[in-house]
Order: sequence, then C-alpha cells, then structure tokens
Amino acid sequence: MNTNNNMNSNLRQHIPITYIIKDVLVLFFYRIGSFIPVPRSLRMEHLRYNISAWADYRLRFSNDKYIEHQSALSNLLYGKRYYADYNSCEVIALYNALISIDDTNADFPGLLEVFEHRGITCLGAFGTSPFAIVRYLKKKGYNVNIYKYLHLSRIYGKDIEPFDTYIVMFYNNVNSIRDMIHTMCITREAAHYRIHNDYEGSKCYPTLEAAISGYKQGRSRPVIIIGIEKG
Repeated sequence: MNTNNNMNSNLRQHIPITYIIKDVLVLFFYRIGSFIPVPRSLRMEHLRYNISAWADYRLRFSNDKYIEHQSALSNLLYGKRYYADYNSCEVIALYNALISIDDTNADFPGLLEVFEHRGITCLGAFGTSPFAIVRYLKKKGYNVNIYKYLHLSRIYGKDIEPFDTYIVMFYNNVNSIRDMIHTMCITREAAHYRIHNDYEGSKCYPTLEAAISGYKQGRSRPVIIIGIEKG
C-alpha cells in the first residue's frame, strides 16, 4: 500500500471544489459570457413591462430603502427567458450600493435594461458580469477598488480599504459549485456592517470580515470584492 498516495488522495478529497476551480476561470467565464446582448426590441419590451412591475414591488415594500426581497421580483423580466427573482442579484447589489451612496436617481428597471445591453451573462442564465458592474460605476464617476479574495482581511497581500459600501460576489457553498453564486451589497452603518438581500434577514455584523465570513454561516466564500465611494 502506498501510504503517501492515500494521504494525498484524502487531502484532495477535503479541498473544497471552489478552491480547485480557480476564481480566475469563473471570472473569465462571466466576462466572456457577457459579450452577447439581449436584442434591443426585447430590451425595450422588458423595460416597459418592468417599469409597471417595479411600481407594484415598491408599493409592496414601500418602507424599504433597499431591495431586500429578490424572491418578490418574480414579475420583472431580466434576460432572454428569465425573471429577476432568479438572476438579478448583481444588479440588485448595484442598485443597493447606489442607494447607499445617496444616488436618489437610481432606477432599477433602467439598470436591468443597461445590463441586458452590456453585461448580462449567457443572456441571463448566470446573472451579470461583475466587470460590467465595475465599468458602470467608473463611467458614472465613482471610485472603485477591486479585491480578489485571498483570505478575510488581506486581499492580494494588502488590507481592504475602509469603504462605506461594497459589492461582494460569493460562492453559496464552497463544497458545491452547483449551489451557484450570489452577489450582495454590504454597507457600513454606524457601528456595524449590514448585508443586503442575503436571504437571511439582512444581517448585521461588527466588522467587514465578520460580514464576509458570516454569510451562510461560513459555508460560503467571496470570489471578488468591490469597494465603492463617490468620486
């Protein structure tokens, strides 16, 4: 019996799949998959429909400053054959980030149309490219820093800068790529950090590191972290 081979095999079995599949490949997939836009005629049809559906959503959740109920967006269209409750988490995170930075002109149906044109991944099957989100923010004049996840407090060997608003793309489950990815906005509010649209009650944490590690009780991990502030 080759003991070393058995030990190496056991070690490989305990490495989470999301560490074996390199993040750069996932991000490359999102970038390449976002090159094909939803046809313009369909985008305009969706926009007209979504304006009405969004008004209904806002009536239901009139007390909410942020979008916290993605599952209630089932009447909004995003992508060639999808609804926003399934695939719009990146656009929701962007909307929430804009609201956090006091962009009173943030328009969710308009954002959906923007990314259907440039940024939606595989016509909506996999949400929206984070690079399209970054491109939009920079075009609007925001300062943006991108951090690739290495471990909780240091990214690419440097500390995460203290922004008031972050967008974070997470693996939902480090052990199963089939559980897909969820992207959320994290805001700094007084003495805590709040994760918005987390399906867990928009929880608060004492630090950014705690917020990142607390999602899914530590079963997740981030793929990319985007810090945002006014230009």
